[in-house]
Formats: sequence, C-alpha cells, structure tokens
Amino acid sequence: MGAPAYLRVLEDLRTQILGGALGPGARVPSRNGIIAKYGVGETAAKHALAALSSEGLIEARAGSGSYVRQAPAIRHLEHGRAQFPGSPFGLLIAAATEGGPVLSLEHQTEQARPPAHIARRLGLPGGGLVARTRYLLTADGIPVQLATSYQPAALAARSPVPEDGPFAGPGFAERMRAIGVHVEEVVEDLTARPCGSGEASALRVTPGTLVIVVYRDHHASGRPVETSEIVVPAGRFGLRYRFRQDGSGQP
Repeated sequence: MGAPAYLRVLEDLRTQILGGALGPGARVPSRNGIIAKYGVGETAAKHALAALSSEGLIEARAGSGSYVRQAPAIRHLEHGRAQFPGSPFGLLIAAATEGGPVLSLEHQTEQARPPAHIARRLGLPGGGLVARTRYLLTADGIPVQLATSYQPAALAARSPVPEDGPFAGPGFAERMRAIGVHVEEVVEDLTARPCGSGEASALRVTPGTLVIVVYRDHHASGRPVETSEIVVPAGRFGLRYRFRQDGSGQP
C-alpha cells in the first residue's frame, strides 16, 4: 500500500517553502487549488494544509487563504551550566542580570492525580497523588517554555517550596539534598508533537503547532523522585547541549 496522498502534497509544498520558491508572505494554493494541481481529494488537501500549519510554515488568514509565515529567527535555549545544576529555569533567569531580556517565571503548585504516562514514569502504576507544579517562563512577555513538574505528594510535602526562597536558582536536586535525598541520575527523553489546546493557550500559539517536548526524570536510590514535561515552541526555539571533552574522549 502506498503512502497517503496528502504526504505527496505536503512534501512538495514543504520543499517549496523551505527552498525559497514560496517565500515569506507568498500565498499557498487553496484547498481547491491543491485538488486541481495534484489530483488528490478534498481530505488529502485539507490534511496537507493542516500539517503545514502545525509545522509553523503557513498561517491562515480569515477570508483570504493561507500564506507562508515570516520565519522568526530561531534562538537557542542552552541546557544547564555548572552554576545551575539540574535547573533549566535558573539558567534563563540568570540572563536577566546580564543585560538580556526581561524574564518572568510564573509557577503554581497543587495536588493532583497524574496522567497515566506520568504515573508510569514515576513508578506509580496504581495512581496516587502527586504535587504538580506548572511553570511558565516568558522573555519580554513572550512565552518561552511551559514546564510541568510531578513529584510524589508524600515526598513533596517534605521538600522546600518549588522556586521560592534559597532553592529557587539551583533547582530540584538542591531542594532534594536539603531533605537528605541525593539525586544520582537525570534522564531526558526528547520528542516532538503537535501541542494541545491548553499548551497552545499558555504559549500563545495555534493548537496543533509543533513543539519540542523534554521528559526529564530525576532518580535517587534507583527510583524516580520527580518527572517533568517541558514544552518549547519549535518555531521559536531550539535546544542546545554543550559537552566538554576530557583527555579520555568521554563527555
């Protein structure tokens, strides 16, 4: 069985946009135009346009059609520095003191039952309550990343309040050390997917826009003590990792 018809349309239009044949502001063929040009059905044309929109390559204008978006300059969020071990937030907050953008970090913590995929990551297959902390980081008023941290409620009750007081900068590992829990390993899984409506509202993007998602797990004594889901708009930011090499060639 061959590939879906909409993929042929999607790949051709994507190539034209990324290659410059359809530049920023150029009008993209309408649904009817795609049907006539590529010989596909209405469903395929609709799916191709929806995919281009979710990738952030085009934008729809009411009553006018779809146009190639003006591509923003991609900025990078740097992953971790020695002075902020284990905290993707501390790194960015520091930029405000170095003449960078005005940064703001909003956060709210509540007890909740975790989604099934989070419960599995925490080793809570039967459910159980967690402390859920939602962070929204903005730079000059523009959302940068949405992160949701989940920690078993019993453990969270013993630890300092997230991002407040003396443990705001160093991050989760330092908060755990303060109660005698030593984080031995941090595991990150990166993926990409279309964002949901709640995420889209917080990040001020269109639902279905492609986002980078980092699942970040902290382990202590061989078990997960926290997992977080970090969501970054792929059209605005990339993630940059730096690794120093020692004499052995190991990072």
